[in-house]
Amino acid sequence: MSFIETILIALGLLPSKELATSMQSSKTLTVIVIVGIFLFAGFAFFLFEMAGVQS
Repeated sequence: MSFIETILIALGLLPSKELATSMQSSKTLTVIVIVGIFLFAGFAFFLFEMAGVQS
């Protein structure tokens, strides 16, 4: 099991096993998925911080 597959399992994305297979053969797709994960996490952190400021 590769590192990328471990991340996908942790995120609950492994049912789309074809994505993991495609990511292993495409560097561009891998970069796009990783950047998307970071952007999503950053947005969630931003919302969490903004909610903390309000209280």
